Amino acid sequence: MIPGNARIIACPYCGREKKLMTLISGNTIGARYWSDNKMEAPMLPKVSPVQKCNGCGKYYFTHRQGFRESQDHTSERGLLSYPEWKEAYQQFTGGQSDDVSGKDLTMVRFWLIQAYNDYFHRDVSAERQPSPEEQSFIARIILGFIDALDWQSEGSPLLKAELYREAGEMGKCAEALNAIDHAGLNGSAKQLYQGIMLRLKSDNTQVFELKAL
Repeated sequence: MIPGNARIIACPYCGREKKLMTLISGNTIGARYWSDNKMEAPMLPKVSPVQKCNGCGKYYFTHRQGFRESQDHTSERGLLSYPEWKEAYQQFTGGQSDDVSGKDLTMVRFWLIQAYNDYFHRDVSAERQPSPEEQSFIARIILGFIDALDWQSEGSPLLKAELYREAGEMGKCAEALNAIDHAGLNGSAKQLYQGIMLRLKSDNTQVFELKAL
């Protein structure tokens, strides 16, 4: 992994600047893969697609901001916790942000789902348990994401089945799985299919890790 010069971006609300990491090169050695399409690669870290301003506390999309190049490096990625992703979602859907496109909002739902899994399931050291209210909230987010995506051209049928399972919609998960030609699957896709099917039978809604192949 070779770091590049940091990018300096400014908050569109108050103008507060921050430096964010860039990479000249990286790799996926030691990467971990999860059923919700999350990849964690220590040698290929990514900047958060949504940033929280260190000044005014508002959230904004990284890709929508211009930038200038710094002459030094930084490891700052501006990663958000699950509670912060919820705040960002509430800002973007509450009329507090200008010009939030439907595509951007769809992706915020997806990142919010992954952040939920980070907070309650991937970070096992924290021993957190979601409340029934939290489970209902994320189920609504998942179903909103599924409804917003064009699965014919934008998404994997396996991911759709997995998200239905994580939302507790086991009947819809089974329907999505039945529509997949599982005999033609191999590698990680076959492993994902089998993992979803196994957990479907026990009403298990938790994200799971895929073994490296």
